Amino acid sequence: MFVRASFAHLTTFDAVARALSFTRAARRLHITQGAVSQRIRALEGDLGVQLFERSTRAVRLTAAGEILHRATRDALDRVEAGLVEMNALGKESQVTVSCSPSFAIRWLVPHLGALRAAAPEVNLHIAADDRLIAPGPGSVDLCIRYGQGGYGGRVRRICTEALRPVCNPLYLRHHPMRTPADLASAMLLHDDVLLDHPGHLGWQEWLSHAGVSGVDGSDGLHFSHSHLALDAAAAGQGIALGRTILVERDLQAGRLVMPFGDSKIDSTLTYWLITPSGGPTNPALESFCQWFLPMVGRENDENDLDL
Repeated sequence: MFVRASFAHLTTFDAVARALSFTRAARRLHITQGAVSQRIRALEGDLGVQLFERSTRAVRLTAAGEILHRATRDALDRVEAGLVEMNALGKESQVTVSCSPSFAIRWLVPHLGALRAAAPEVNLHIAADDRLIAPGPGSVDLCIRYGQGGYGGRVRRICTEALRPVCNPLYLRHHPMRTPADLASAMLLHDDVLLDHPGHLGWQEWLSHAGVSGVDGSDGLHFSHSHLALDAAAAGQGIALGRTILVERDLQAGRLVMPFGDSKIDSTLTYWLITPSGGPTNPALESFCQWFLPMVGRENDENDLDL
């Protein structure tokens, strides 16, 4: 004889059987205790057997209830395992990257077309955040950070960095600067995102490195992030210090120029790629790393040679 039973009734029975409590089962299922009791009575009516022995202080499974619970427990556990596996299958192509807003805006986003062409299977999620987030299960898949290193996980140095004065060519035309001493009449643009970091380099350090005196390296406009200072420079608002990796596209396109040629100061900080200690956890993450590391390294090297 074939017996039909509602899936909702069976899952309600399983919740009560696991908790041996109508009240706790109701909380777990987010329904009322009365609804639980009603479903159990309906299921017992459909099956023609009593599934629970109820008393004022306890709920116990009957022999028939024990048999049914073994079946529902195994079946629902398999369903849950299948859902977890299916969910993981959907995420095999997903890669979540944590990086600073400046790196995301000025390097990663402009290169998304190249990523799609090289690794179309990668479904990239960008989490722009200045905080260092440890990559791993339940978190991001990898981090790209600018600092001194010493991070947890698998850490690889991406490239060295240098800072160069950059400005809009029209700004340079209206504010001629032939030597660094001419910065005395220019609007200095600062980014303060790493202002308290011991490895921070700004205008004061660059001016000292260039042997310039009589220019206040703290004067000018201050911004919270590098991309804001560089956007202001590209808009003709003044002159900023640009990291190689953040200004390469603007220099190549002529939106920014270097008034003093390749007059740079090498940074004590560098870019790092951080992945979980066990290495890439899915094929898409491996594909992203195989595309990203040569791409960013090659472009940084080429930019250093061209400038």
